[in-house]
Amino acid sequence: MTRAGKYFPFILFAFSGLWLACTQTRDPCLTPKIASFNVETMHLLTDTSTVFADTALPAAVFIPLARVDSNAGTIFPQQSDFTISLSPDSNVCRWQFTTDSFAFAFDTLTFYYQRNQQFISNACGFTYFYTLDSVHTTKHNIDSAHITNTSVTNNVNTKQLQIFIHPDF
Repeated sequence: MTRAGKYFPFILFAFSGLWLACTQTRDPCLTPKIASFNVETMHLLTDTSTVFADTALPAAVFIPLARVDSNAGTIFPQQSDFTISLSPDSNVCRWQFTTDSFAFAFDTLTFYYQRNQQFISNACGFTYFYTLDSVHTTKHNIDSAHITNTSVTNNVNTKQLQIFIHPDF
């Protein structure tokens, strides 16, 4: 075996290591891609609709009435803050909601909004952000609903909707 043949595996290993070290890898998407529609429930303590408190519902259920990307038929035990999704295919989205598993009647929440395609980054691509126009509800357990922020983005810390639960609950 020649001297060059003896060192060939080491030279090949060194060049392959350098080649792998110099290849560019695409940055992973570190930004949330799905817009967070955050809902907070408040309990009306009197019929005057003036006194309310943050309410941890025993086992709230949210069920989408059309295809959405996440949280389909989710039960949230002992929570007062919830995250649901809006449909990227329509300007209207409907959810069924009950305050305690299946023990109480379901209310229907209908959201009307505008969809805005948003570029996040090269690594993340595009997503939809939304602008809420209005919300309509049935009144079984819900007294009223109030939009607190019309902008639905990937900011997980912003609450967009307050649902006021009837005092009889």
